[in-house]
Amino acid sequence: METSSRKPIIIEINLISAQDLRSGRRSSATQMYVVAYLNPNQKLTSRIVKHSHCHTWNDKFIFALELDDHLTNNSCIVFEIFRVRRFMKDKRIGVVRVMLDSLISKDRGRSEAEGPKFAAFHVRTPAGEPMGILNIGVATLNVMFHQQLPKFLSSNYLLDYF
Repeated sequence: METSSRKPIIIEINLISAQDLRSGRRSSATQMYVVAYLNPNQKLTSRIVKHSHCHTWNDKFIFALELDDHLTNNSCIVFEIFRVRRFMKDKRIGVVRVMLDSLISKDRGRSEAEGPKFAAFHVRTPAGEPMGILNIGVATLNVMFHQQLPKFLSSNYLLDYF
């Protein structure tokens, strides 16, 4: 793998919560989890939570992005919401696609003054109908790592997205 002269942008996504998710079950409480990815071949999974109206994860996902040649203005992070089913394959009940441009500032995360952002996105059913809200927080971590990527982030696993 060729190394880029530009440092990747490191973003932390805090998967906060979701409201009004209709799981298709009559049960008052369901177990759900979220799968997040830029590249469908490399997915990150949240923990499973159980609640009836508001699902709260407070899980963090870290992505290392090289925006110069590999990602376009149409690139997005995908959040797929799954309902746990006991004796069958888990069911994907909703999806959120978030454009990277809406998460990263114009200076591509290189500003030291940029703080965390919080946003809410409509969850859509697999058929495309609205069904709830997903709340996330986003922070650019580049200012924390002045010289190099920490060892745990510099592995080929994270940088192979590109």
